[in-house]
Amino acid sequence: MVALLAVAALMVGGLTGCSPERKGITGLTVDDAGRPLAAVAWCASRPPDVVVLFRAQESASPTPSVPVTLAPAYPGRDFDVPRTATSPATVPLDGFTPESVVAPGASFTMFAVADDNSFTTHSVTFRLGELADLVPGTVLFTDIIDSGEVQQSVSVEEFARRGESEC
Repeated sequence: MVALLAVAALMVGGLTGCSPERKGITGLTVDDAGRPLAAVAWCASRPPDVVVLFRAQESASPTPSVPVTLAPAYPGRDFDVPRTATSPATVPLDGFTPESVVAPGASFTMFAVADDNSFTTHSVTFRLGELADLVPGTVLFTDIIDSGEVQQSVSVEEFARRGESEC
């Protein structure tokens, strides 16, 4: 419900020429047991309300002769950010595990947003296989370098610094 409201608010904002201000970044990390966690670092005066996780659109095959089989869509989910959270924070992605997704090469996008649409965070896009490469204390995020998106893995401290620099 919150995701639908957030999407509707984003669409209305886009139609009126306004969009939420970006005041942070979103990343992916794991806990000591290897369970996935959303990592969020922000520079707003309060934490975002939810982390939104959904299946990213798969691009079409560049060669039409190669059949493309898409796995069933992952139903997007919202994960509440604790009201008392301080930046950077982690949010358990309860119910989201590699076993819950049929396609091992599936790509996902995740971002955080305030319920009132006052701000959002830069999203991270990742594939399930990248979970295996994460270690506790590091965060995978999507950086913009030379107008292109690049996946980077940094320490939690560096991730927090980058989130603070969004303001």
